[in-house]
Amino acid sequence: MNQRPTFQDFVDDELLRAPLSFDQVVDAVLEQWRLVRPAGVRIDSDPVRVVSNHRQELVSAAVKELRGRVQSEISGTSGRMPRPGGNAPAKLELALIDEDEVSIDVEVSRAVERVKSAAEFEIRELQAFTSALVDDLNVARDTNPFRPECWVRSLWQGIVILPISRPAQAAFMRDAAEPLAKTLRQGYAAACSRLDAQGIVPAAHRTIVLTAATRPGQDWQDPSPGPDHLTDLRDSMPMPMPMPLDEAPPAQAKADIPHASAGIDPQLVELLSRLFDAIHLDPQVSPEVASLLLRLQPTALRVAVRDPSMLEDYGHPVWRFMDQLAFMMHTVPAADAPRGHEHARQLVEHLATDTHINAGRFEWASSRLAAFDRHLLDQGIASAESVILRIQADINSANAPLDVGTLDTVPAELLDDLPMPAKPPARPLSLQLGDRMRAYIHGDWRLLQLLWCDAAADHWLLREIATGQSWVLRRRALDRLVAEHLALPFKQRSLVRNAAKRVLRSVQPPQA
Repeated sequence: MNQRPTFQDFVDDELLRAPLSFDQVVDAVLEQWRLVRPAGVRIDSDPVRVVSNHRQELVSAAVKELRGRVQSEISGTSGRMPRPGGNAPAKLELALIDEDEVSIDVEVSRAVERVKSAAEFEIRELQAFTSALVDDLNVARDTNPFRPECWVRSLWQGIVILPISRPAQAAFMRDAAEPLAKTLRQGYAAACSRLDAQGIVPAAHRTIVLTAATRPGQDWQDPSPGPDHLTDLRDSMPMPMPMPLDEAPPAQAKADIPHASAGIDPQLVELLSRLFDAIHLDPQVSPEVASLLLRLQPTALRVAVRDPSMLEDYGHPVWRFMDQLAFMMHTVPAADAPRGHEHARQLVEHLATDTHINAGRFEWASSRLAAFDRHLLDQGIASAESVILRIQADINSANAPLDVGTLDTVPAELLDDLPMPAKPPARPLSLQLGDRMRAYIHGDWRLLQLLWCDAAADHWLLREIATGQSWVLRRRALDRLVAEHLALPFKQRSLVRNAAKRVLRSVQPPQA
């Protein structure tokens, strides 16, 4: 009787088959290029000959990258692969993102989506099998280390070693998307068949459909209509049943919960309780932030009792402070996160213990959050002064591409060959200093903050929130990202409005 395979056996088996998969993709691209010259590549170059002569190096580099990414997934250190050059301090790193770099990211993103679309069923099936291998019988997490992103980024790492222009590399990614999707779909299906033949029973299926609004990097918002204000929602709340004496809350709880006092509308208490519960369960609210917001529930109820306008305006100071706190905690630079959390905790504690609480106190707290955010922005701009001076010096020296230290640069002669979108985006991204945005750069969705732009708005200096790394985007590159929906403004959202939508659905009778 054959021994039941382990998860590591599955990984090793798939890695042994990886070179053949990459070979098939290279063959398909070369066959296409021999018939039709790749778009955007200079006439005097011969990409077919270069790829043919260096295909072994391409496949070896891709397999090596895939192996590293898979091991990172297994060890729990998955995420961005380190950039060449080691682990230099983030403040010393600077990356220029020009149009050709954006062209690469566009093709990588499209290839990932193409594979996901073509092999959606096979990916879900394989995830059920890999979950069974690690005894995750409810498929609570993604246990497949061979996700499309790993394959696509690995293929790209094989392409970048080829001595061909960036436009030719982008063309390879564009033309490889279809054969890679076909190859991976067959590979995923074959892996499922092998595991099934080895006696592995797949775990329970869990289907998750990602719409355009829930793709990585996009700020998810519930598109369903919500209540115009909270007054009508309050009136739809069920009246709470009288509580038996033996189940009454202890004296300390009564002191903390305003609804224990006589004369407070029980429907208002129920509404606030459900709203805060919905905010606490919001997947975009971290547990750290949720615990701070829950501390404000009794305080918010005291304000609502005295100020009926709180139920009529989602922009009321109480709700606005909560939105601002959640946004600040989510977008504070990683190096300043401990300070940010402590500052937020002190403000919440002050509001929660204020015996004369009112809307004005929440206005004051919001101003303190805004002042703290401005302080961090000023510090970020000051620390980037040397980078700004380098960019300005380059602009003043005939607008040549930056070429300093660890700066990622592009030969100027290649820019003319860059394929650009047929038309610019209808609504160019407009940012002010300190504004945040999400952008798909170098194969990852990144949360960025604008620190500086030149007078002509052609160079944008952005700080990555998670790492502190500096990124310089040219205006044309930014426009290209926007046109491809790979750059999006990241704005503060209304927690209570989203919570009200969920509460409204819970109290509405099901439709026949």
